[in-house]
Amino acid sequence: MRPLKRFKITRSKERLSNRIGLPIIEEIIEHLDVRAAIDEKFPKPGSNRAIKSSDYITTLVYMFIDGALHLEDVNHLHSDEAFQEMLKEMKLPTSDAIGDWLRRVGSKQTEKQLWEVMQRLLSVVEKPGSILDIDATIIQSEKGDAEKTYKGNHGYQPLLGIISENAMVVGSDFREGNASPQSGLVELIEQCRRNYPQEIKILRSDSAGWQKQVVDYCNENNLGFTITTDQTTPVLEAVLSIAEEHWSEAVAFDGIKEGYQLAETKYFFGSKKREVRLVVKRELLKKQIDLFSNYRYWIVATNLREEEYDNYQIIKLHQGRGSMEKKIGELKHQINLNHLPMGQFNSNCLYFTAGLLAYNLLQILKLIGLPEEYHHKTVKTLRYQLLKLAGKLVIHSRYMILQIAAPLKNIELFIQAYLRVRLAPKPLRL
Repeated sequence: MRPLKRFKITRSKERLSNRIGLPIIEEIIEHLDVRAAIDEKFPKPGSNRAIKSSDYITTLVYMFIDGALHLEDVNHLHSDEAFQEMLKEMKLPTSDAIGDWLRRVGSKQTEKQLWEVMQRLLSVVEKPGSILDIDATIIQSEKGDAEKTYKGNHGYQPLLGIISENAMVVGSDFREGNASPQSGLVELIEQCRRNYPQEIKILRSDSAGWQKQVVDYCNENNLGFTITTDQTTPVLEAVLSIAEEHWSEAVAFDGIKEGYQLAETKYFFGSKKREVRLVVKRELLKKQIDLFSNYRYWIVATNLREEEYDNYQIIKLHQGRGSMEKKIGELKHQINLNHLPMGQFNSNCLYFTAGLLAYNLLQILKLIGLPEEYHHKTVKTLRYQLLKLAGKLVIHSRYMILQIAAPLKNIELFIQAYLRVRLAPKPLRL
């Protein structure tokens, strides 16, 4: 057996950190005046020495970006002396102080106020995006006032609106667990259109969006949509009435057959019974599942004109909303919003929205600071390739030096991103 090496262990007095890349987030926060925007919207502290709302929220942002699972994990930031030196202008509250603040301040009103802050940030996003995906997700929780969801567990059911092309979250509604998946969709769409500075042209939704209010709103506001339909009796009757000769094999753009058939029919829906297209995908089943059909049907309703989108293009367009699930997965499992720490709805509402702010700041970092090939990288990839880097902080009288212990490509990426952020446009004052 090889003998163990002998180590002499001492405490280093150097400012070492495994978060040496986080100053780039601080640069974004400063460049976009995030703290000033928060303090403008949120209640003022009781004294000059009190911690500001911006300190609480940016501490939560750093905690989310750091990969924390629990509110108590903010203590890891406290133990990082180099990190605190890099944030000299900011007070870093304890986990207990943050919990008290969330209980005191959290509400649907502060959720709205934080969205007003994010509305300003969205004005710097220049990458075009015109497709809005909306969906609800369940966050399981057994704490406090969490209500029973339609899946039988307790938790919350926030609604989210995300721009497909650039992954920016542009609207949310933090809701009780027992909320109907179909409630509040029009209000969410309106919020997203209000928050996002560019024109939203197409809405994509699962079957929760197959309701008169949503279809009417889209038709009345010149908003295209693709929505998975509920297979109700009238819808199925319309589909099953399609003549056999009207079905055609789906052929990809490269000429390869997809293995399913397509057809469409007209359907009248909404309070004004306007005509919509039902684009139908059917697949032949190996085993007959009922007495009436050998096929499995997938039906997408749309108001997009056939001369702009044929049946195959509608199906492919709508399938693109599958990326929504991945983005929600990032929010829940990489920003860790599936762990809500508080026992009160209002407190968790503000905590959740602060997590969305953290996620959007990372998207802004990708869009304005990183090359195109990084725009689709996950939160986890950014965290370990750019932000959670080991290194040493050296402080001089007039400036700080970051000595980064990482591969050269990571250091070059950091420098590139840092310079691009500093040159980025300032957000609009709303």
